[in-house]
Amino acid sequence: MHIIKKYANRKLYHTNQKQYITLDGIAKLVQDGEAVQVLDNETGEDITPSILAQVVLHVRGRTGPQLPTQMLTGLIQLGGDTLANVRRTLFFSFGGDDLVHSEIERRLALLVNAGELGAAEGDRLRDLLLRKEFSQGGDQKGGERAAEMPSQNDVVRLHAQVDALTQAVDRLLREQHK
Repeated sequence: MHIIKKYANRKLYHTNQKQYITLDGIAKLVQDGEAVQVLDNETGEDITPSILAQVVLHVRGRTGPQLPTQMLTGLIQLGGDTLANVRRTLFFSFGGDDLVHSEIERRLALLVNAGELGAAEGDRLRDLLLRKEFSQGGDQKGGERAAEMPSQNDVVRLHAQVDALTQAVDRLLREQHK
């Protein structure tokens, strides 16, 4: 484990190597599969998540497009720093609905192609599982999708719907294998 201490002057000190390290250096360690822990030198608090977030933003900004302002704003609006909130926000920011729809389509096609599900039943399930009200923004007036990040309530509701869809598909797969 690589132990790094962050000093009040914002410098990062790699205690194992007894030298200062940059955000790029931390990125290299992580990319090489090394375990990293960053501690606040004054309090001893584990600040690894915030430093790794800085690493991601620093490296991403230098090597590619910046993360969308909408996504970052959404993360701040969600409040808290739970991994679940971050996962949900990223999921929907990068087209989570499309991924879910593709996976449902793929699984239904596999069942139909394997003869475990009839084509008509596959179509019926596809229609049920891919209803507009299950899509991000599908319940908005006029069917228009909002150009902004979903609210925390929207994200929670959509996540619950994705979980319900996943459970329904898994249940159908189990029933087909009986």
